[in-house]
Amino acid sequence: MAGLKVHTAETAYAVTQAEIKAWNKIDSSDDDTVVALIERAVHNWAKEYTNRTLTTVTYQLFIDSIYDVDIPLQEGMYVGIDRNISTKNILLPKSPVASVTHIKSYDDADTATTFASSNYYIDNISVPAKIVLRKGKSYPTSLRVANGLEIQYVAGYGATTAVPYDIKSACLEYSAYLFEHRGDLLDGKRVLAPTSATQLLQSYRIKSLSVNPYRGQAQYVGQMGA
Repeated sequence: MAGLKVHTAETAYAVTQAEIKAWNKIDSSDDDTVVALIERAVHNWAKEYTNRTLTTVTYQLFIDSIYDVDIPLQEGMYVGIDRNISTKNILLPKSPVASVTHIKSYDDADTATTFASSNYYIDNISVPAKIVLRKGKSYPTSLRVANGLEIQYVAGYGATTAVPYDIKSACLEYSAYLFEHRGDLLDGKRVLAPTSATQLLQSYRIKSLSVNPYRGQAQYVGQMGA
């Protein structure tokens, strides 16, 4: 197993409070507290819906193991996707990835050793981005039983102005709904984001068939056949 931890959270958001006020034609400061909450709400909504990082965030990805011997084998025939098993690649969730700060390995004594950057390169053209071992190189072998490998990296498009216009537009569309329908319920449930907003985000969604998207190795998925 593995997990993703936010090391340094974003300090800017997909849209600014000024943009929200302009979009919704809010001229006074009476609703500034509400606008501030909406600013973060629409940002988090778009981030989770697309599975992307929008403005700059530093993450720490912790991985237990990266070797074939740790991939569970199952008996019988399975119906599922055809995947290439490669321990040379480690997927980095929450694209786009700007840079990798470091890769560290931890032994059973919790001693950290930095993995030289000359051993790998960053494929941040692919989505999700991935770390790829260079020829003749291998990952550390003396890892503790949990969180043995730590990858710290920076993700996001950058500042607010660098966020794609479709995502910004979707956030502004949703901000109008949240501002106009504060507390509204439909059949006892809160109404979802407007279709016009979610449609703008469709081409940016990153989907994963993996049970654990942070694992960075092949997994066996599918259903037992007869």
